[in-house]
Amino acid sequence: MKNTVDAEIRNGNLVRAHELCLRALQENPDDARLKHAAVICLLRSGAIDRARREFREYGLHQAELDEDLMALDARLVKAMAFEAVSEHFQPLARQSALRYGAVFEATGGSYTGVNAASMMALSGDGNQAREYARRVLSSGEVQAGNPQARYYQLASTAEAHLLLGDLRAAQVALNAALAEDPENYGAHAVTRRQLALVGSAMGLSAQSLPLPVLPRPFHYAGHIFSEVAELLPAGGESNSLAGRIEQALEQHNTGAAFGALAAGADILFAEAVLRRGASLTVVLPVPVDVFLQSSVQPFGREWVRRCEHCLGEADDILETSSDRVLISGASINLASSIAMGLARLRAEMLATEPVQLLVLDPSDPAREFGTARDGDIWLCADLQQSLIEVRRERSSARPKRPLEAEASDYRPAMRAMLFADVVGSSRIAEDTVPSFVEAVLKPMAMAARATSPAYLDSWGDGLFLAYSGSCEAAEAASQLMQAFKAIDLTELDLPDQLDLRIGLHFGPAHQGRDPLMDRDSLFGAQVSLAARIESTAMPGTIFASEAFAAVLAMEQDGGFRCEPVGLKRVDPQLPPVRLYTLRKVAPDSLVARAFRSSHGILETA
Repeated sequence: MKNTVDAEIRNGNLVRAHELCLRALQENPDDARLKHAAVICLLRSGAIDRARREFREYGLHQAELDEDLMALDARLVKAMAFEAVSEHFQPLARQSALRYGAVFEATGGSYTGVNAASMMALSGDGNQAREYARRVLSSGEVQAGNPQARYYQLASTAEAHLLLGDLRAAQVALNAALAEDPENYGAHAVTRRQLALVGSAMGLSAQSLPLPVLPRPFHYAGHIFSEVAELLPAGGESNSLAGRIEQALEQHNTGAAFGALAAGADILFAEAVLRRGASLTVVLPVPVDVFLQSSVQPFGREWVRRCEHCLGEADDILETSSDRVLISGASINLASSIAMGLARLRAEMLATEPVQLLVLDPSDPAREFGTARDGDIWLCADLQQSLIEVRRERSSARPKRPLEAEASDYRPAMRAMLFADVVGSSRIAEDTVPSFVEAVLKPMAMAARATSPAYLDSWGDGLFLAYSGSCEAAEAASQLMQAFKAIDLTELDLPDQLDLRIGLHFGPAHQGRDPLMDRDSLFGAQVSLAARIESTAMPGTIFASEAFAAVLAMEQDGGFRCEPVGLKRVDPQLPPVRLYTLRKVAPDSLVARAFRSSHGILETA
């Protein structure tokens, strides 16, 4: 079972891994490795407070002789430091360093030794950091093992050399590490962040450091056209459009791609990505067959063939609505925002910077939706953009303007939807129900109303709130979680197992009169999906759909952190949904500044 749990954690399926841990612990309640894995799942899912509580309840603070188990306490404090306000960062960094150092003294392990060195450097104690680094380097040669294990040993060596100011030796060790596990981009991203942190603490710029170079995720978009000849080079270049796209991908060291598949530029981008062997995620505003009918078929059978080939080779296809008829400007904008946000989220995971590549006619006046609008949104987020400028022949066929919904009592609306539920409320004794309502549900209701939702409802111990924007919903989720954590359950004689879980989703809903309640309400498949996401969230966490996390990535400035927790089947009638954990972080914290950084890495200065 432990091997299965480890595999799920490596693949990022933290929800599944946590479920397996709890199930296995029922049969093996004393298995310390399973307890360790369960806490790691909580930590990486954003439930830091719950992870710290279970760390002690499981007795892991009493672990001996096992470096990983003993280092978990230091790792929890390190996570707190990275999300804390700047004035608390150095004290927490030193606390983490001392705990790593104690484990290093007991085990001599390079993992805890180099973490003690780095966290000591970040706390401002360079002398002690260098002492730990020298001891790590003198501890011995790289041990035999699998490529990943050797990679991390060599990466630790590179980090130790950097702490001692030997950039050349750090580069040599880093090159050796990369040669051991060349395509493990997740591990490379961890190293990239860590070396950047150390270098920043030493006053070095990111450009001067030995850092792994990672392929850059990118968003692509461009005009629809029937024939490539309809697009003319803006500056008289003779290169073909496909060739110019290839050059742009090479120039910007692009990797994973995110965008649509309309006839014309979109398909040229997708074909170039597939020729490079990179990952392609197709994001469509409507189901595939509806999209083909509206955005591909009218422009020729050859485009249909090429589009279908790209769909068959794509790594993932996301349909942002289930509308079988309507492709609207709002749905096009939603799909584009999700594609852009996914590129930014992937770049954040890889500790690098995303880029946007556009085939654009600068004279095109369209700004409500489409390529120019996407470019404006990207630049507003202060992200790098590269244009392949063209001129569209005025005689060329134009795509039809997106349809708008027919007049109806049920109006389409893009909404950020929040569902919240108190887990464990069924265990509340009947005589304490009034206390639960007054002391738990009432403060949560007050916190909910204070966020001024566009819609709110409740049932039992649950809440349903809706907002126009993702930032509003994320802030509301954070406020609700804080309100719940401020409640002293023990003093109220309520079960201490009670906890709050929240689910977030962004998508199209239908607003109209509820025939039973005789007031406006929200309806639709996306509302149901939001409710089901909440039911899968681990207690003490805020889970968000991929759509919500992506839209938030393009609207926020770093005050919230979203990290993937894996695929989960939230409804037996639907395919698995990719979920993210969300938590609020201090605006001046390291992770918030990393989100805003032009390099995509954590920097202390």
